[in-house]
Amino acid sequence: MISIVLPTYNEAGVIQETLRRANASLVGAGEAVELIVVDDSSADGTAELAEALGSTGSNGPAVRVVRRPGRQGLATAVLAGWAAARGEILGVMDADLQHPPEALASLACALRSTGADIAIASRYVPGGASSERWRWPRRLMSAAATHLAASVMPWTFAKVHDPMSGMFLVRRSVLQGVELNPVGYKLLLEVLAKAPYRELVEVPYIFGGREHGASKLGARQSLEYLAHLARLARSTGMVAGWVRYGLVGLLGAAVDVGLVDLLAGRCEWPLYLAAFVAIQIAVISNFIWHDLGTFSFPRAGALRYARLLSRFLQYEKTCLAGALLNLATTLLLARARVPLLWAATLGVAAGGVWNFSLNVPRIWKTWSSRPPSALVPGTFAARGRE
Repeated sequence: MISIVLPTYNEAGVIQETLRRANASLVGAGEAVELIVVDDSSADGTAELAEALGSTGSNGPAVRVVRRPGRQGLATAVLAGWAAARGEILGVMDADLQHPPEALASLACALRSTGADIAIASRYVPGGASSERWRWPRRLMSAAATHLAASVMPWTFAKVHDPMSGMFLVRRSVLQGVELNPVGYKLLLEVLAKAPYRELVEVPYIFGGREHGASKLGARQSLEYLAHLARLARSTGMVAGWVRYGLVGLLGAAVDVGLVDLLAGRCEWPLYLAAFVAIQIAVISNFIWHDLGTFSFPRAGALRYARLLSRFLQYEKTCLAGALLNLATTLLLARARVPLLWAATLGVAAGGVWNFSLNVPRIWKTWSSRPPSALVPGTFAARGRE
């Protein structure tokens, strides 16, 4: 059985249509299904409408309603629904029809046919998209949030195209022994970071425009999202990885600036040649230390050297844009009569900002996207309120 949780708050205008279409989608795919509405004290009768639909008889959808006092938040609503669910596959979707219920059948088929543990409805794989009603600021915010997740936790999110998705299925078995403690509204981040899944599959869908009600996304939700990423980074051991990564970066910066000063300032090499050699040696130094320390966990013994050259070439390719920016900045500032050490330092800073802002997920994917330390033991349950 598949148990789909729909968290609601004032969704009376669409709740019955959503439930009918969700049920028809999964039943049509040959699945047994239960729909669980978790309502946070809607004032418009959402819970009553859901209960009325579920009591229409054997031909209607199997609907249960969980009522909660006040507004406790979307992610904990999903956990409350999962705790009450009977299915071996758990799912979630919005109740406002921005998530097309028909996509549930595709998710179920993908999960069954591939044997994956998680199936994600994705806007960012071929065939997926967002509604044309989304204006460019909303699209930019979504892309920035997705990139930020992949940058803060590249081991976990860098290979997932849409870690922000609010529509997905997960096998109950991979959540056993996992403590889910979400902050905000993006529960998938929590599941991907903590659940010991083996494989996942992303299924394209088109995220629709809102027909009824108002968006719940605001400044508070954005701050909760940042807090959620910070908490996940701490609880999964990602902070330690970032410390190692940062120390290697500082060492590389020192190598770069020191060699520019030595080769151009003392040995009187042409600056373009000195800066090029310094940058390249710094890149090699960073790669070696990353391979020995920051990203050493996935390999052991002779296996760690099996793909050394291919890893280095991939790292070199990934760092190329930042290296060219470093070189150009150093040469332009030196030509403007900025002191050599300052020119080299600012060049390193420009390249570093580029890599940190835009390139981190690709750099970390050179080695691995999911270390063993990303798994956190505990008990599958909601913790506290949002």
